[in-house]
Amino acid sequence: MMNNFELYIENYLNNQRDCLITDAMRYALEGGKRFRPRVIFSILKGMNIDEAIGYDAALALELIQTYSLIHDDLPAMDNDDFRRGKPSLHKAFKEDIAILTGDQLLTNAFRVISESKVYNSDTKVNIINALSKYAGIDGMIYGQLLDVSSNPDSINPDLLFEIQDNKTGGLFKIASLIPMYINNDNNEDYYVKLGSLIGQIFQNQDDLFDLIKSKEEMGKDLSDLDNNKATALTLYSLEELKNIIDEEFKYLDEYLNNSSFNPVYLKELLIKLKER
Repeated sequence: MMNNFELYIENYLNNQRDCLITDAMRYALEGGKRFRPRVIFSILKGMNIDEAIGYDAALALELIQTYSLIHDDLPAMDNDDFRRGKPSLHKAFKEDIAILTGDQLLTNAFRVISESKVYNSDTKVNIINALSKYAGIDGMIYGQLLDVSSNPDSINPDLLFEIQDNKTGGLFKIASLIPMYINNDNNEDYYVKLGSLIGQIFQNQDDLFDLIKSKEEMGKDLSDLDNNKATALTLYSLEELKNIIDEEFKYLDEYLNNSSFNPVYLKELLIKLKER
């Protein structure tokens, strides 16, 4: 079914204005693993809802995810030259086009939802609110602020969690909440925590991989150490972090046993995450 979502993204791009920004959007969107959309689809499947119902919302989230990567890679941020297995957008299209492309991706995410023919008005408002909240200063942007302003000397477990829970957890919270809104569920606290747990594991893995994997394996620059970033490996040894990740997977598995949807499909996805 993911091939269908890729075709959906292609169709979306084909319907954008024919200009350099659309070319850059296409370039930036190519090669993404679509892990956040996969979270949406796995939960929807567990709710016995066709994953295609989630395509509009998943696209909006993928647009925001991609914009965040483009801006993260800029010289003023992480100054990374390699993303999704190829030169970063500012290297392929120059810095000014990369900034504008990121702006367009973020802006158009909300248009995708507002113009959706799939969701009713209440669902649209809820999804737009979640996108705005958890991709902004109550989520990803705040986490990025903490990330760029922290250093190894200032990090502690509470600050590390706050960075992870906002910077990475923010978009996973959106991915968890979207199926809830589509299904007219009302257990928001459960889904927000679910997104937080997935995000924490995802970021701890990325911190681990920054040390033990190559940029070719990860498809991106591994620059945290070079940039003197505070990461999980600032606080924990390699073996300690591996054990922490194992324990987090166990806790998440138990947490999913209390879900109101069938968790088997999301658990299958999390096995793939564990093995990446």
